[in-house]
Amino acid sequence: MPAKKMEVHPTRRELIRLKRRKSLAEGIADILQKDLETLIITLIEFRKKAHMCRDRLFEKIDQAYSSFFKAEMITGSITAKELSLVAPIKEFNVETSTTKGVLGLPFSVFNFVVGDTVTKKPRFNIAETPLQLDEAATKIEESIRFIVKLAELTATIREILELISIKRRQINRIRFKIIPQLDATIRYVELILEEIERQDAIRVRVLQRKRKERSIKTI
Repeated sequence: MPAKKMEVHPTRRELIRLKRRKSLAEGIADILQKDLETLIITLIEFRKKAHMCRDRLFEKIDQAYSSFFKAEMITGSITAKELSLVAPIKEFNVETSTTKGVLGLPFSVFNFVVGDTVTKKPRFNIAETPLQLDEAATKIEESIRFIVKLAELTATIREILELISIKRRQINRIRFKIIPQLDATIRYVELILEEIERQDAIRVRVLQRKRKERSIKTI
């Protein structure tokens, strides 16, 4: 579908203004394209980090389950459950903030915070608790840290994707609407000006011929 031209006065001054607008639009589109390419590169980097973080998370969870199953085999499932229930509760929290990322985009930052413990004693009685149960608890805490990190990376990826979508819409609007509309208007003005020039040229030739005829008659 051909682009619709703008409603303008077909003058040389307007033609110059239209060409400047087109040049400016092309420059803006190029800048937005470079920003888009930077965002895509950053997105790929964060996706790689997210995949690595997810793999580490699954690894820690597998290690935690393996240690817990070993503890159950040593003490029995009922004893392992009782030891887990009587252990002091360890409180965790996640503090959120933002930092300046690519192109000034605010990136989310999630900080994993362990609550202050009233006592420095171990959570489990070393004499009564198998080492594997404490290892399982440690691996679970490490898993939670990776979960928080993965959530942070996911939030950042979402923010990058939203900005990529905005940049693409802006580029498409300039390249497929504004520039074609300017091109159509420029062609229209050029055609009108060319037609005016042809008409003026015809008038000049007619006047020159009439003047020549008058000069011949007066001789």
